[in-house]
Order: sequence, then C-alpha cells, then structure tokens
Amino acid sequence: MYPIITTSDTVSVTETYMVMDDGVRLYTRIMVPAGAEKCPIVFIRTPYEKAHDGVPHSIEACAGNIYVQNGYAVVLQHCRGTGDSEGFCIPYQNEREDGLRTLEFIRQMPFYDQEIYLYGRSYLTTVHLSYLDTEPEDIKGAAFDIQTDRMYFRNYRNGCCAKFCNIDWWLSMMKRQFPEQKREGAEIRPYKDIMKRIVGEEVPEYTACLVHDEYDEFWISDPRTDVIDHLKIPVLFTEGWYDFYIGGMFSMWERLPEATKEKSAFVVGPWPHKTKVTDYAEYPLPGGNITPDYAVQWFNSIRNHTAYPHAEYGKVNFYSIGGDCWTTDEYPYGQRETMNLYFGGDKTLSECASLRSELSYRYDPEKRLNYFRYRGINNDIFRAKEKGSCDGVISFESDEFRRDMEFYGRIRWQMKVKTDCEDTAFYLRVYFVEEGAAYNLTETITSLSHINKDYRAGEEVLIDLELPPIGFTIRKGNRIRVDIASDGEIYVPHSNTKGHWAEVTETKVATNTVICDEEAYIELPVKPNLGDE
Repeated sequence: MYPIITTSDTVSVTETYMVMDDGVRLYTRIMVPAGAEKCPIVFIRTPYEKAHDGVPHSIEACAGNIYVQNGYAVVLQHCRGTGDSEGFCIPYQNEREDGLRTLEFIRQMPFYDQEIYLYGRSYLTTVHLSYLDTEPEDIKGAAFDIQTDRMYFRNYRNGCCAKFCNIDWWLSMMKRQFPEQKREGAEIRPYKDIMKRIVGEEVPEYTACLVHDEYDEFWISDPRTDVIDHLKIPVLFTEGWYDFYIGGMFSMWERLPEATKEKSAFVVGPWPHKTKVTDYAEYPLPGGNITPDYAVQWFNSIRNHTAYPHAEYGKVNFYSIGGDCWTTDEYPYGQRETMNLYFGGDKTLSECASLRSELSYRYDPEKRLNYFRYRGINNDIFRAKEKGSCDGVISFESDEFRRDMEFYGRIRWQMKVKTDCEDTAFYLRVYFVEEGAAYNLTETITSLSHINKDYRAGEEVLIDLELPPIGFTIRKGNRIRVDIASDGEIYVPHSNTKGHWAEVTETKVATNTVICDEEAYIELPVKPNLGDE
C-alpha cells in the first residue's frame, strides 16, 4: 500500500516506510513545498500520532503545516512500535540508532540542501538528544520543549520518585506489546515488581529506572547525559514553570557552552507539561502563551541571520507568575539581594527569626492526604486547598507585603527536622496568596536518607535545599504561604522504613517534626528594580 504520494498546488506529500538496520519499517511522512528543488528540512520523530492504516494523510493538513508554509520540507516519522510503524516500543530504546539511520535517508532525498532543523516536545526532544553527541554538521539548529537530557531527573527529586517513574506513560507506550494491563493491586510493595503485576512479566528497562540510584552507571552512561555540555548549534528551549522537568531544563541552559548560549534563547511560560495556558485556568494569565509560529520563527532567524522576536539571545524570557507579564533576565545570575522569611512556632513567616519551638504531625503512608494536587495550572489544581483543612500538613503564612516585589531564581529551604522512624520524607510547597486564595508556585521533597544515609530515629538533621527555579511577583497586600508535609501526592509515598524505596515491603506510621528557630527559613531571590515603598 505504501508509498502513498499525494500532491496539491502547495505541497507534495509522500508517505512511506524507512527500513532500519534490523529490518523494522518505520512510517515516515515527507512534506515538501510544491515546486521546491532544494529546501531546508525540519526533522520530527514522534510516538504520539495514531495509526492511519494505509489511509492517505489529509493533504489539507499538510498544506497548512506551518513549516511547509514557510518554505521548509518536513520529515515526520512515527517512532518504533507506535502509530503506523512496525515493531514494539520500549521507551528510549532504539531511538539513537533509528534517528541516525533516518538522517542517512534524509541526506539522500533530492530536495536535501544540507540544512536540517530539529523540533521536539517532551519525548520528541528526547529522540533527538539521543544522537546529538555525534554532532552532525548539517544540523543547523533546534527548538526543544519541556525535556531534560539527564534521565534520572525525569523521575526523581532528592531521592524521591515521581509517579513510579511515570509508569502510566510507560504503559501507554508499550500498549502494543502488552495489550492486557491489570491495574488492580499494582501499587503493592515492593514497588520494583509493579510491572510484573500489571503486564504479567518483568520489563527490565523499566525496572532499572526504579532500582538504580542517582550516581549509578545506569544513569551516568546514558548518551544523553552530557550532550548539552558540548552542543554547538543554536537552540531554543521552551519550558513551563509547572512542568516537572523545570529544574532539568534550567540545568541544560546553565550547562550550554558560552559560545552556544550567546546564540540561543530560553522561554519559560506559566504552563504545565502542555506548554500552554488552558482556557479555564483559575488564575488569570493574560498573554501567557507564545505564538504558534515560535519554532519556525526560530529557524528563520538562524537561516536569515535576523533577531528572534520572542526572546533575547543568551537570556531567559519568562512569564512572572502573579506579575502577569513577560520579562527577561540572566541565568545563572550574579550576586543579588535575597529576602529571608523565618518559620515561626505560631505558623507565621517573618523577617525575624523566632525562638526555638517544635511542630509535629502524623504521617501514615497507607492513608494518603489527597491534599496536594499536582502543581499545574488547570482548573482547581492551580489553587491550593484552604490552610489548616487537612491533618498532616503544617501551613505557615507571611504578613501582607508592603510593596510590590519581584522574585526570580531558586528559593532555598533550610530547616532542622526529625522523625521517630528510621527514615521518612519531608515535602515543601510555596504559594502566593491573593484575596485569601493561595496559588501554587514551586515545591520540593527529600528523604532523610538522601541527606544522611546513616540517619537514626530521633536525630535532628538540617535540610538545606534549593527548589526548582521560579519567576513570580508578590503584589502589595498579598502574602506568601508555605505548606510542609511528608506526602507530595505525585511522589511515591515514603514507607518510613530503612531501605531502598522500591524494595521495602513494610510501612510504619511516623511522627515527623519541624524545628522553628534561627536556622529555619526560606530564602527568596529578589529580582532588583521593581516597585517603590
């Protein structure tokens, strides 16, 4: 049935298979502007398109493709085991080899003009990062959204696992290989056996993500790990403050070679993983989206040696939450002012340290709080529950701010804590409070064993962590609120026992304690030159 060739006055579309080295055929759609002899090419690989089952793709949709309309050819391929491609998909496997082999095919196409541009969002970014260490000379630029190059940080924060290494996504990617998936009783300890309970057999590639710790060779040897550190092409990063990969993307920006960063840009909006504001966001976010042509304009600016309209080179263009505007700053930045808010025993946040006092709460991993919803921006998720509405959460709140203040960077959390168990977790989330409603800003979590692997019950340990970056504004009359708990909702509940989180089988109920004194505060990174007294 393939190849299928369809033409119109504006585009020529070829749907075909490209044969990989092991014989697996990958569906590939090639869209070329009508009449083009040579043209630049945008290369996209995706696992998310549905199968067309031999039905020609809509010529109208291809003609309306924004890259085609701007004079680019597009090579769009379904990843192995997805869409119309053959084989089975095991996430991250084969993407390097399949990507490099497809580049070889692209170079043989009659319209190839030695200019290839890469576009990717989430996993679509990962597939390109998988082979960029080879530094192909004909790749001239890239636009990468919401993804990080260091695999460990896709799944963990300070030793705590998020969403069982994104198991729902893994299962959706492997649906062809494992059509029968049983979710009942899946989340029974030990968690390392979760895939056996769901699909009936071990999936070593997934289980490895559960059992290997941060500095294990499994993570360090991944070909994506250091690719950004040596990248030479101009790259546009696009990210959202409410995406789990936010810290990883700022790490990539920080690690870009200076010569590359000077010709690259970074845009951060008020988005979750979808990189756009929903129509029903609880908090108004006027102008919070970027235009649909942001990526093609990036490629045009590289080709035409013109300024990019949406961001300043070498800097971060970001939307200030609460400030409701776009602004630009450097990252990493030099020395700047900070503001400390100290935790008080009366559950306040104050610029003055308090006398020592202890606040305790009960944490039972078998009875999840259902208090912290994921810190996205969708309806009823962006807004926090009322302070004091749930046991197991301690809320602290500041006085009203006397003037507008803008903040940008990483909030630092310092506090002594303890537990009556062998180990536990402590979770912190920061909000801004406007007209009595609290709105999510940023969060972090840590296990005590991540701070001190030899922790003993009853010992005090100092948490000193930086949260993921955030840009926000506190208006005059608004407040800051901080919640402390041990259950972060999207994170795997800590067992309160000693041992690897994926291997322990028992749980305990913990009494966890935070200590308010001169060492207990959040440090806010002040962005200078905003507002008057």
